[in-house]
Amino acid sequence: MEQTIIVRVLKRAEDFGLLLCFLALLMVETGYVAWLERLPVFPAPEQPSLFIVLLPPWYGRPRVEVTMLLTVSGGMIAWSALSLAAFFRSKRRAVATVDAHRSAVIHRLKRAAFWAALAGADLIAIQLRR
Repeated sequence: MEQTIIVRVLKRAEDFGLLLCFLALLMVETGYVAWLERLPVFPAPEQPSLFIVLLPPWYGRPRVEVTMLLTVSGGMIAWSALSLAAFFRSKRRAVATVDAHRSAVIHRLKRAAFWAALAGADLIAIQLRR
């Protein structure tokens, strides 16, 4: 009897941990957007070379690649939210359905964390280029 109680407590703690991971990813995404807004403009050289002149207009303020990474990361976080909602709705169904939803949530949260880490690395690289 005690083992079943421990197993139930651990399952609920895992569910709570998934929810906390999702909320942490939302906070990271919000922090990245705030960080992106504070990036200063690259200083323009007085005698630009031909290479600099031919660069795209967003070179002075490198927001495009980070914005795209943050968009992908936000999409993955939203996809995780949908699977998390489906997981909590399926809690009353069969054990196989709950386990399938749990593994889908874990998989999608891992993918969202990967894209968030990639966006953070890109933001750090932009800061270091200054």
